Amino acid sequence: MAHISDVYESRDGIRVLMGKGMGTFPATALATFVAVAAVFSYPATANAESLNYAKENGVTIAIANEPPSMQMNPDGTPGGWGPEMDAAVLKEAGVTKFAGQLMEYGAMIPALQSHRADLASTGALYIQPERCEAVLFSDPVSCSGESLIVAAALRDKIKTYDDVASQGLKIGVCGGCTEQKLALEAGVKEDDVVVFPDGASGIKLLETGRIDVFTIDSATTAYLFKRLDAAKWHYVRIGNIRSCVGAAFNNESAELRDVYNEGLRKIRANGTYMEILKKYGLEEDARDIETASTQKLCAK
Repeated sequence: MAHISDVYESRDGIRVLMGKGMGTFPATALATFVAVAAVFSYPATANAESLNYAKENGVTIAIANEPPSMQMNPDGTPGGWGPEMDAAVLKEAGVTKFAGQLMEYGAMIPALQSHRADLASTGALYIQPERCEAVLFSDPVSCSGESLIVAAALRDKIKTYDDVASQGLKIGVCGGCTEQKLALEAGVKEDDVVVFPDGASGIKLLETGRIDVFTIDSATTAYLFKRLDAAKWHYVRIGNIRSCVGAAFNNESAELRDVYNEGLRKIRANGTYMEILKKYGLEEDARDIETASTQKLCAK
């Protein structure tokens, strides 16, 4: 497997990627989000395990550089639908101070475990059994499918990860992400899996021919595809895979997770939840929320 960043073993034995420098994306206004810090080095501890501490001192949210899901705005505030949803949820519990820490997806669980972040943004991690053993998840916040980007010449040949494997193509994935696991489970050889640190880097690999297929979460894939020449590239929606994301917390932060769930129920009831999804064109991601549950997703 080709890696673009350094790899180390986390405490739970999962191979993850350490965060490196990220690209810069245009800012999106996030008026409801109050930040107490910009991008900074990891503090020794992030202690917002109790609601009282979180109300007084705020929380630190782990985010990736993957608009429209999440990004760090030029003014130092976290942006994107994930952090905006987090802010709206926690505001219901009286938490109004937030700081963002930029990192790769694979570094988020270790950051939670070591108290370098209080939660991973709801736009970041799919709820999966192996991750449920390492961290606490909120209720599902959105559910989406998988998608790929391939050269236009492959539009009729690539429909699934199985097609990538059977044709021996190179696929680019973000380190520690679900798509990496799905590709390997479909039979893609490790040498044909190229790990990139963020979506922008993956698109560069695709455009320069170092990979044949690009994949990341469907919202980010759709966002990045809009920046490509549609005559040269083809967007592939995989219909038989659907995954759900939620905010993730340290195992000792059950109180904070519980108030997050309570706040989520409130903003779903008052309409704020759908307003945020509509703002980012993600109404479809609310489709399975009524029937999805963290308990079921963790038990698969």
